[in-house]
Amino acid sequence: FTAVPRAAARRSQKLAPGEAPAAVIGRANDELPALAARPGVHSVAVVIDPRHWELLHFTLWEDAAPPDPGEERYEVLHLSAPELDGIEAGQQW
Repeated sequence: FTAVPRAAARRSQKLAPGEAPAAVIGRANDELPALAARPGVHSVAVVIDPRHWELLHFTLWEDAAPPDPGEERYEVLHLSAPELDGIEAGQQW
């Protein structure tokens, strides 16, 4: 976390009807190390949005590189990160 992120990306993926959220998160977590290892990535996270029944991928980037297909990109104007050093890498539950 040495660099300050300048861009954020959001990608959504609809879940199939009846698909188990735990299985979806498990597969997404398996992909996170490769996503986090890409050059310029600050941090990555995945969540399930139960309201829209979709998987959301969030990525913070060190620069404002062009978006990948299917993702929305935003400029990060300020990142409030109190106690960021206390967040451990990896699964948080």
